[in-house]
Amino acid sequence: MAEGEKTPAKKRVLKGGRKGGTTFPRINLERALQYADKLVSKTHTGALPATTILAGVFENAGPGGQVRASALKQYGLLEGDKSAYKASPLAQAINAALPEEKSAHLEKAFLTSKLFQEIFETFQDDTVSRAKIRQRAQALKVHPDSSEECTGIFIESAVTAGLGSMNGDTITLVKAGTVVAPPAAEDEEIDDNNGSEELDVAGTDQAGAALSVKTGDGAQEQEKTLTANKSVVTVNLTVDSSSDPDKLEKQLKLLKQFGLV
Repeated sequence: MAEGEKTPAKKRVLKGGRKGGTTFPRINLERALQYADKLVSKTHTGALPATTILAGVFENAGPGGQVRASALKQYGLLEGDKSAYKASPLAQAINAALPEEKSAHLEKAFLTSKLFQEIFETFQDDTVSRAKIRQRAQALKVHPDSSEECTGIFIESAVTAGLGSMNGDTITLVKAGTVVAPPAAEDEEIDDNNGSEELDVAGTDQAGAALSVKTGDGAQEQEKTLTANKSVVTVNLTVDSSSDPDKLEKQLKLLKQFGLV
């Protein structure tokens, strides 16, 4: 090298990828979910070192495994650092979800990626071409050489999340949050009268626990406990030869109402 010539500067590698630019998940959501299931199984008792996770979950202890781990982090499915990786609460929820519950979790995972969320918010509730998505990705500083890859992963992941449907070379994106939650179980019908009606019977105690029935001259006494809708009613009923027939009929009616006769 001639004296005075400068040594060529090394090409700077920008953070976020070999080519630089905005980071995006390098695997689609469907594949990420497969890794997430294994991650949930591996870390159900606690976090594990990155070396264990890269080899045991991502099947690659080198850069390839790190790319997959980064993608799961961007989808919100993995948390921790190199000293301890584990499945996130979202990954656990997806793994345990019933079919009718899973869609909402998948939508959340897809939109956890900041780049995918920005692209989605631009075109949601609209039908757009692949070229439009690629153009938007480049506007968000995705490297031009990676924009086609980013576009493909975005489209595939949106479909997996239930937020998009393909028609030829276009995709229709629905509005976020349109997933309908399963209906809640209906409350059991409760008879408002049970255990709450004030009884016109001697000795009524709505907080009591026993029913005392006296027959004849009071020589025999039987006790019975009544529980209705978690309310307990105590009724003291005295019957003798001088009792008024109309009053007795009313008392019997009340006993039938509470299922005691």
